[in-house]
Formats: sequence, C-alpha cells, structure tokens
Amino acid sequence: MSYKAMKKPVPIMRVVSFYHKVTGLFHARHLMSSDAKAITLNTPHDHIALDGDHFDRLSQRMDVKTGKVIDQVPAQPSVDHEWNATDRRWQVRPEVVAREETRRHAMLRINQLEQSGIRSLRELALGEAKAADRLKALDIEIAALRKSLID
Repeated sequence: MSYKAMKKPVPIMRVVSFYHKVTGLFHARHLMSSDAKAITLNTPHDHIALDGDHFDRLSQRMDVKTGKVIDQVPAQPSVDHEWNATDRRWQVRPEVVAREETRRHAMLRINQLEQSGIRSLRELALGEAKAADRLKALDIEIAALRKSLID
C-alpha cells in the first residue's frame, strides 16, 4: 500500500505598507507576512494596509478620495533649501553649502592660530624680543578671519 503525500499550498508572502486613513501619509513601517490575520493585527491604529513596499513616504501619499498614490512636495525646510525633482528631496542650495564650508574652514584656522599663540605667549613672558611681533601677526590674521565670519 502506498501513500501519496498531500502537498500543502505554498503560502503567498505579502509585503504591505500602511497609510493613514485620513491624511494618506505613509507610515515608516512595512510588514512581510503570509498570514492575513498577522497583517490585520500589525496594522497601526487609523492606518490601512496596502500591498507593496515601494512607496516613498517622504514624497508620496495616498489620495484617500481616489485610492491612488500621488506625488507630493513636502514643506520647504527653510529658504536655504531647493527642491531636487530627480531625487524628490529638499537639498541645501550649493551657495549655502559653500558658505558653511568657508565658515567651517575659518573657524578651524582661528583655532589653529590661537593654539599656536600659546608658545608666543610663553616666549613673551620669558622676554624673547620677537614674540610680541608674532602675537601681533596672529591677532591680525584672527581679526580678519572673524570679520569674514560676520560678512
């Protein structure tokens, strides 16, 4: 007597995203499950499960009236940002990045100059003649850098 093993159907794995039922905004959480009950139990409060995890919660939302996913441009973080349509993200404008980099370099240079002044102060205290000139030169450069920080 031979018995044939009965094949169980392979459960279908689903990946779901969640969106808020009023605003249509996507939740950061996704779920992968083959059990419909698990999806229901893990759906956040006031959210609806939607098959797929390819939604961009930062630039898309569900139009709750039509049931279609639509693009959205989030609020501009500041006037220093511009919208990049390719990446679908706000990015800091290049001139702002350049200005911040210039400021960072100026602050770093001021710190280096102030550190190098410690030796000249010690030498001045010990009576070395050229130490006062070196301190004055450091102070002039630091003052110029500080002025560039204000502009």
